[in-house]
Amino acid sequence: MLARSALVVSPRYGTMNVAIGVAQFVAWAAIITALGAPGSLWWKIPLGVLFVLMMQGVFSLMHECMHRHGHPSPAVNRALGIFTAAIFGTVYTLFRINHEGHHVRNRSRAEVAEYIFPDESPTRKILAYYFAILGGIWLGSFAAAVVLPFVPYRYAYLLNRPAKSMNGYSLSFAEFSRADWMWVRIEAALGVTVWVTAWVLLDWDWRVVAALYAAFAFSWSSLQWVYHMRTPLDRIEGAYDLRAPVLVRLLFLNFNYNLAHHRHPNRPWQQMHGLVDARETQPLWYRYLLVFKCPERLPRDVGTIRKVYF
Repeated sequence: MLARSALVVSPRYGTMNVAIGVAQFVAWAAIITALGAPGSLWWKIPLGVLFVLMMQGVFSLMHECMHRHGHPSPAVNRALGIFTAAIFGTVYTLFRINHEGHHVRNRSRAEVAEYIFPDESPTRKILAYYFAILGGIWLGSFAAAVVLPFVPYRYAYLLNRPAKSMNGYSLSFAEFSRADWMWVRIEAALGVTVWVTAWVLLDWDWRVVAALYAAFAFSWSSLQWVYHMRTPLDRIEGAYDLRAPVLVRLLFLNFNYNLAHHRHPNRPWQQMHGLVDARETQPLWYRYLLVFKCPERLPRDVGTIRKVYF
């Protein structure tokens, strides 16, 4: 499991994160409501793009809470994590435990998606890979939020299914405690409350919500492996820091600096930019295009898998 943060989050950062969470919630509700009103696609399409980028930041803020960086108060940190997870479309504890496992399993066989191991079926690996990056990762997290609250805790371990690779998500089910499972149920109920309240009060059009979350599911899922693919099979160094336009970087809450995060998991997002050497980066757009490259055979000598900076 990921160690507790050795760096206490400053009250200033905590206040900033709460303010960002409130702003994200207002933007979430306002954009969905606005796109349901009559109007031209000329302004609706850019607003939809803004929604997708802003929701990446919602995930980033939830990620900060997973590392106990959301707020110095544990109760406020958890509340902020639950709140951001609700509008993301999942439950916080599910992501927290999975992400703690990611810091342990990064670039292990359980999390290598872009290479086909000798004992794997290429067809099965390729189909699983494209399903995942085209929206399946988000869809799985949403489906889990809907189904898991109804699964008795004594059956949780059965969800830890064996696989030849790409099974980091299922491995995390062996790490849930009974208290964690209780929180999954509480968070799911709170999430439903948030959604039902917003839907009733704001009279949303389900087609608008479906279109926005389909776009977000694709965007977020296709970005999940962009930082790690085709990097050395090393738990910490198997990641990239990626350059991005300032507006994108701020909306992402510096999540594009993934190598810096793996090297310094105890540092909050506000400090990531200062930890990055711009000479040891790649552009985000380039790495993103590589995500859609078909998985290939694992090199015989994995030592040839090296990072390239430009």
